[in-house]
Amino acid sequence: MRQLKIYLADLTHVGNGIATEGFPLNIGLIAAYAKKFYPNDELDIQLFKYPQDLKQALLKETPDILGCSNYTWNSNLSYYFCSLAKKLNPETLTVYGGTNYPFDSKNQKLFLEKRPDLDVHIFYEGEQAFLKIIERVMTSKSLKESLSSALPGSQLLSKATGEFLNALAIPRFRELDSVPSPYSSGLLDKFFDGKLTPLVETARGCPFSCNYCNAGDKYFSKVNLFSDEYVREELTYIAKKAAEVGAGHVTFADNNFGMIPRDSKTAELLVELQQKYKWPSSITVWTGKNSRERVIDVTRLLGDSLSISMSVQSMDRAVLKNIKRDTIRLEDYKKIAEELNFQGRPQHAEVIMPLPEETMASHISGLNQLLDTTVSRVFSHTLQMLHGTPYKDDEDFVKKHGYITKYRVVPLDFSIIDDLPIFDVEQVAVASNTLSLKEYVEARKYLFVIDLCYNSGVFDLLKKYIRSLEVKNSEWIENIYNLIHAYPENIKLIFNSFENESQSELWDSEEELVRFYSEPINYQKLVNYEMGGNVLFKHRVWMLARESLAWVHTVFAITLEQLKQKRPERASEIEIEMRSLKEYTLATVNGCFSPENFVKPIEIDLSYDVLTWMKSKEVLALNDFKTNEPQKLTFAFPDSSIRVMSDAFTRYGTDLAGLVKMVQRCAGVSFSRRASLSATESLRVIPTATVERSYGPGYSAM
Repeated sequence: MRQLKIYLADLTHVGNGIATEGFPLNIGLIAAYAKKFYPNDELDIQLFKYPQDLKQALLKETPDILGCSNYTWNSNLSYYFCSLAKKLNPETLTVYGGTNYPFDSKNQKLFLEKRPDLDVHIFYEGEQAFLKIIERVMTSKSLKESLSSALPGSQLLSKATGEFLNALAIPRFRELDSVPSPYSSGLLDKFFDGKLTPLVETARGCPFSCNYCNAGDKYFSKVNLFSDEYVREELTYIAKKAAEVGAGHVTFADNNFGMIPRDSKTAELLVELQQKYKWPSSITVWTGKNSRERVIDVTRLLGDSLSISMSVQSMDRAVLKNIKRDTIRLEDYKKIAEELNFQGRPQHAEVIMPLPEETMASHISGLNQLLDTTVSRVFSHTLQMLHGTPYKDDEDFVKKHGYITKYRVVPLDFSIIDDLPIFDVEQVAVASNTLSLKEYVEARKYLFVIDLCYNSGVFDLLKKYIRSLEVKNSEWIENIYNLIHAYPENIKLIFNSFENESQSELWDSEEELVRFYSEPINYQKLVNYEMGGNVLFKHRVWMLARESLAWVHTVFAITLEQLKQKRPERASEIEIEMRSLKEYTLATVNGCFSPENFVKPIEIDLSYDVLTWMKSKEVLALNDFKTNEPQKLTFAFPDSSIRVMSDAFTRYGTDLAGLVKMVQRCAGVSFSRRASLSATESLRVIPTATVERSYGPGYSAM
């Protein structure tokens, strides 16, 4: 039997750096499972992440099978290489697998017809289906023969008749250990290059049926697990390799981490690995949607290395029912936020807009409710029209809810290969029969205020201060939003740009978008981050890098008037306290994005022990921390951040595009100064409160 050559690619765009940094776990699992049944002398499998590597391999030797992942962020990039493979060798069998694919036969057939250089698309889990493809090719004399009948777990168009051939789905793995670990077996070793982030999976499936997510299909409703031994061996292997190259982050692909009792063991293992290998330094997971106590307990050990995601999607009960998510207990989210906030652990809440029957009023109300739960950050995502959901594949559903959709470049997902620009594009909803396009843009502006004031961390002192005066976060944000018209001109310029780009990034068709950005001058605007990027992220960097001082002055001025109106009896005291808080805040951001100024420490004298006040878990009056004499504070970056930022300024430059790249690429660096007691100040004892007060475990009034 001849050796079969197989290339498997989970590609990332590289037009503006590496767009998708996760390890190619998916193709690693497929390769590991195939190698379980075929020895090396029968299968030669090579894995690819970077387009240039795959191109060179194809030009050197074409494979018998080219398998590519198919997601919204790399679908067109993958198809380019399917076409290139066919051009070089028409007998190469081209295969797709991934979530950017319809779940119904009608749309599956259309998907394949639009892509004549794609032979087969795997449906659902890929390991067993791809093994069937290998078996078919092994026993066929030609490509035409291998595609003459249906393939289990896949769809194809017959090469002989053009008939759509759809076989039954292959039952899911009950024992996930049936798939050997691609990490422990060494298949993914070459991707420990210091650029990519390990991606791991300890469980598959989701018990929820949210209709905007293709994981809500009943096929995935049962949650299956990799064994404890499998997870331990794999994570330990990753820890050793990642520590060698400085890859500090890890992402878990599990849908609901923390809901499964076994997840507590995984958390304990991660803490063990942190102690032994200093890995991972940060963790991304999507936490469970119910089981509040379990999620908190399971993740408690991981502390602030894990930011907990609380995806509520909407706070409106009617909307939740429309998206088949009404079994989620909203009260749990509030209790989780309160508990995690008390523990000092980061957490963020996520919503989607516009969901069915969501209105501008209900959306803003939901954001305000989340702000008042004390979650660390609040995010709002534009609704993506995904294959495998009625939003993409059910015309009647779309018409019923009056959806208006547009197209935009997936941020950073563009490349030029062989002088051909390639773009991956997402279809998004920007209006419905209950929320207009104008309201969509206004809601985005409200989110921008939330991002700048609440999410960024710049105003953490101010957030705590207004709570001490019994002002809700939502009242604070609404007031700042309502006064946009009164902002200084340099601040309004950024808000106007944000509003304009929230609309100009949208296109009526993918073809129109591709035609525009294929022009060299417009493609360069993508590279320079002038167009096509994450609009909110770009404008946040613009504000904090170029107008941070003006923005701090603006927010403090608006907030001061609000607080004086709320508490007129304390107006003069509030002015004094706010003056100190503003001085502190200005010192954290002043010159942080200037190569000449960011290395210079800043010293200020304050009449309050702000550091102890901020550490207190309770919301206490700042006046209780007034000192008998001024306290000297030093604001500076740690040496490790200075090294990283100095290199980044040289590497990326100081124009807006360079600063955006710098923030994106410098993972783990906080772009604001840290405050500490000055050297002479730390040698003397300072009374920090005028009254006796308990600060909770680990704190005293000293």
